[in-house]
Amino acid sequence: MSTTVIPAQALPVLLTGPKAPLWWAFVLLLGIESVVFGGLITSYFYLKQASSNWPPAGLDHPELLLPTLNTLVLIASSAAMFYGDRSIKRGSQTGLKIGQTTALVLALVFLTVKYIEYSGLPYDWSTHAYGSMVWTMSGFHAAHVMTVVLKGLVVEALVWKGYFTPQRRLGVQVNGLYWHFVVVVWIPLYFTIYWSPRLF
Repeated sequence: MSTTVIPAQALPVLLTGPKAPLWWAFVLLLGIESVVFGGLITSYFYLKQASSNWPPAGLDHPELLLPTLNTLVLIASSAAMFYGDRSIKRGSQTGLKIGQTTALVLALVFLTVKYIEYSGLPYDWSTHAYGSMVWTMSGFHAAHVMTVVLKGLVVEALVWKGYFTPQRRLGVQVNGLYWHFVVVVWIPLYFTIYWSPRLF
């Protein structure tokens, strides 16, 4: 009895982007996270339309200068992360180090400024519904920034060990994917917290 051997390519060992199951796991995670953030924003506007004064009487509109500058810092961190990802795709270890390190530093600056900003607020999460929503939305987002910083530190250690290559860069990709999400989701939160009281 004869047997026929069918030539087949070996399965790839190193996967990147949408070919990797981990990449899709992060995409699904971001879908869940989007629903949570969407629920917070919806709750904010629901309470706003149900209240006669929003913010409550006696409170000024939120300051714009510091949060706007801080938002630009966060966007810059996303650009740095993108640069690092593109660099390792081209085989540049130096570019990856610059991008990852810059992104981490900028995220820490964002958190520091956020701490300073909220330390000076005349209300907290238990003062009124407005305070609860502002603190919850901003605090939940800050927790996500802390998460990307902690995750980024692990990636950073691997970056400086030279672990990543153009073929082995999935860790950089999923780290960047989550990082960009945390930056993008801040934009509607920023608009909701700082601009909507002035416009609606």
